Amino acid sequence: MLVVIGLSVPIFIIIAVEVYRALAWERKCQDQLKTYHLRRFNVHRMAVRLYCFLGYFLLGALFNQWIIDITKYTIGRQRPHFMEVCKPTVGYDSCLSPDKYITDFECRGTQQRLVKESMLSFYSGHSAFSFYAAWFTVLYLQARLFRPLVSRLFLPFIQFILLAGATYISLTRISDYKHHWSDVLVGAIMGTLIGNFVALFVAEVFKRREIPPCELEPSYGLIRAEKGESIPVQLVSHQQPSSVTGPHKIRVANEENDDSGNQRLGSSGTNGGGSRPGKHQTAPDSYGQAHSIPMTTMRKEF
Repeated sequence: MLVVIGLSVPIFIIIAVEVYRALAWERKCQDQLKTYHLRRFNVHRMAVRLYCFLGYFLLGALFNQWIIDITKYTIGRQRPHFMEVCKPTVGYDSCLSPDKYITDFECRGTQQRLVKESMLSFYSGHSAFSFYAAWFTVLYLQARLFRPLVSRLFLPFIQFILLAGATYISLTRISDYKHHWSDVLVGAIMGTLIGNFVALFVAEVFKRREIPPCELEPSYGLIRAEKGESIPVQLVSHQQPSSVTGPHKIRVANEENDDSGNQRLGSSGTNGGGSRPGKHQTAPDSYGQAHSIPMTTMRKEF
């Protein structure tokens, strides 16, 4: 059941996202997007993306399961319900030496498959697989959905549901006495590491964001200053408070720092054959008039 849910949910999300991008976001600038060819045939970009992301996801799932099987059959460890499933010949009916480590015993349980599984506790495969699928899908959604859907809270909500589901599955392995808490913890860490590694460095979801050129402006959630736009600067003078009545818009160039940490503007004129900062600098106000302001007491306040 976990394999069915853990594979079907990410696959459904990846297909839905790629279909939505192709039909909704990229329709008005299709001629500006990359095209793909297979010999003489044109291949739709959505098919290439599905092949890429689904292939990497399934490849990562196989790698994750491979690591789980190697660890289980190398280390093993008895599950919490081992005694009831195995019913060993020594120590089950009576425990005469509780501090003695027993290695020579035989299982009297009739279900051999369950007996074998009861010796493969470390680490939790359910925990590792659920966290792998959750983290890969979370990073995929963060990369591919570059602008809000319905609301800015919709995407974080879906991501939270995925991680909460993986956490719930992991905790049930402890409450069902199928794993020790350390098995679940290591499984969650391994699933998280493998999911992040496959998504970021193998599938490279953020390098394959493919933001359409028609979506570059406006930038969602960002505030950018236009080129050449003047920066409002508050000029404050402690010696002549009456000379500055409000904010002035100036272009700052050739800034220099004096010993006190204040920033000064370099003088545009020359004095003695070289450019040296003067004691005063004029800055035009909104009416085009110039005010003389001591540079030693001027600072910028943004």
